[in-house]
Amino acid sequence: MRRVLFLLTMICLCGIGRAEAPIERMYVFGDSYSDIGRGWVDSDGPTAVAYLANHLGLMLVPSNTPDAAEKSLNFAVSGASTGESAGRAVHKGWLGIGMKNQVAKFVAMVGDGSIMFDPQTTVFFLAGGLNDKRIPTEQTVANLESEMEALYAVGARRFRIAILPEKIPDFSEVGTRLNPAIEKIPEEMRPKLKDAGVRLSHWGAFFDEVMEHPEKYGITDITNPCAGREIFDEDATPCASPASHFYYHKGHPSTAVHKVVGNMLYAEISGAKSAQPAIVKSVQNVKNVSDSKLSEQVPASKAAH
Repeated sequence: MRRVLFLLTMICLCGIGRAEAPIERMYVFGDSYSDIGRGWVDSDGPTAVAYLANHLGLMLVPSNTPDAAEKSLNFAVSGASTGESAGRAVHKGWLGIGMKNQVAKFVAMVGDGSIMFDPQTTVFFLAGGLNDKRIPTEQTVANLESEMEALYAVGARRFRIAILPEKIPDFSEVGTRLNPAIEKIPEEMRPKLKDAGVRLSHWGAFFDEVMEHPEKYGITDITNPCAGREIFDEDATPCASPASHFYYHKGHPSTAVHKVVGNMLYAEISGAKSAQPAIVKSVQNVKNVSDSKLSEQVPASKAAH
């Protein structure tokens, strides 16, 4: 926790005096750790980015939601790599639509007028790499950077690039390998995206914080999944107390964990305009997000699978 508070304090102090426009729209690209229904929800409820959006007063919905022009959209799909893949249909959803495909879809929607946004008040959140175990580090970085360039070409100017978790066993190896390269992306991209803001998000470090100090967040089981996955013909009956489990499905956090991470993301993203005490309070107060709006974002039938 001390490491997380230090990171957030540094973000806050570095941002003093550099006021940004309020965030009025958000677009998300990634995998199962962000998917809220575009592909298949690998949890028992909303993921961290949805809780972040709720803090910001935004309703984040899957990218295939009708009438998308003025909505915050989540293009993330479970099983996605940072590269290109058309994905495959599964029971009640999709798996593996690559982040390049997700970004290409966004670009096409901007082109045909079904998406409209103000570059100054819109954040683009990219959280990918967990499924890049067989992809060389250089290719992962090239994928993420080319996606940023494609988004920049259609008007994107505010980027958040996510550091990956390193303490979750299923993804520890890939996170540890990729993070040093991901950390360099903002510096590498600033000369290419000259009038854009490119920042890291410590998204993955926040999951690590919960894994390392579960008792602080009401988590008592960091080993056993709460339920199996119906799409893999496993017993999908949930355990008695999902909110006490780090994992809802194997290797994938419960929505209780995502909620904590969403609070931390909000503390991070609002740091440039908040005082340090407000950041600390936001990080420590892990149960202060209302679920009323989020209940509409992840269909109960999907969240239970």
